[in-house]
Amino acid sequence: MGQQQGTVRTALLAFGLTALFTALLWREWERAAADSALPWGATAAALGAYLVGCAALPAVAPLLGRAARTGACALLLVLGCGLVAAAGPQHSWITMFALAACATALPLALSLGATALVLAGVGAAALATGRTEGQLGGLVVIASVSVAVALAVRLTEANAELRRGRDQAAQLAVLRERERFSRDLHDLLGHSLTTIVVKAGAGRRILEATGDTVRAAAELRELEDLGRRSLAEVRGAVAGTRRVTLAGELLRAGAALSSAGVGLRTPAEVPSGGDEALGYAVREAVTNVVRHAGATRVEISTGPGWVEVRDDGCAEGVVPGTGLSGLERRLAERGGALTLSPSPGGGLTVRAEVPPDEDGGRP
Repeated sequence: MGQQQGTVRTALLAFGLTALFTALLWREWERAAADSALPWGATAAALGAYLVGCAALPAVAPLLGRAARTGACALLLVLGCGLVAAAGPQHSWITMFALAACATALPLALSLGATALVLAGVGAAALATGRTEGQLGGLVVIASVSVAVALAVRLTEANAELRRGRDQAAQLAVLRERERFSRDLHDLLGHSLTTIVVKAGAGRRILEATGDTVRAAAELRELEDLGRRSLAEVRGAVAGTRRVTLAGELLRAGAALSSAGVGLRTPAEVPSGGDEALGYAVREAVTNVVRHAGATRVEISTGPGWVEVRDDGCAEGVVPGTGLSGLERRLAERGGALTLSPSPGGGLTVRAEVPPDEDGGRP
């Protein structure tokens, strides 16, 4: 639909400009017809076909193949040069219409070559016939119009290409933002909902097994606090203001693993702040331990630009899912990498690395 509309606009513009310049040069057309060696009827028919062809070529050129466009341009140039030959070299301005039309349909180099060839032919004919008076000015006008049209067409094409590039960049930015939001939402809800399920199960088991309402109430209070934090994080993700830190995720990991009955060993000194990508790595690894590993112990170690999460669970048949794939892309965006390998004593080791100079606020 857009191409059809563009073709119609081009046709209206081409026919309008052809009609305008024909009207402005009407006196010159009359003189050319009077000087023509052809019969009046043949001259009128040739001029009509020539002008219609010049007006139609810019509109139909995009619909033609390269060979067809070149053939149409050659036909118009032959017809224009034939009219000049019939009327005399003093009417060389007639070729201006064909050259302008060809400038819209041919590559720039070919268009300029055709212009130079026509000008050389007209100049040679003027010298051969001795009708050189006023020819220089006419040839300059023809060359100027042809070059100007060719450059204007290339400028229009360049602007259209820039608009297409801008539209594609905008679409790509939207897709990237959607992917980022989807990844953030998965990282948030995957960990939070897993911890909520674990804590709710722990409270239920306490009530069913012992009836200890005090311990059950403590689990429920932690569950309530976790729900509030999760809600705040989701709102922050929607607003784009959420900040994940390595230190914060280490503290959250302790609460989640404790509720699942998994022991945790963390670095003696927990860094303040921390890299966001490494924080996500801890969150995803701990979530997977609670969900899938069946581990009893987890050890987290960290250093400048890296963090490792090791568990003693089952590492067989580990297939990276949405969370690990999203984490791998997140680290890659920071120039880092994710490594999954079996732990020496059984289980899985998840190692995330980012360049030390891209510490994102890590001290």
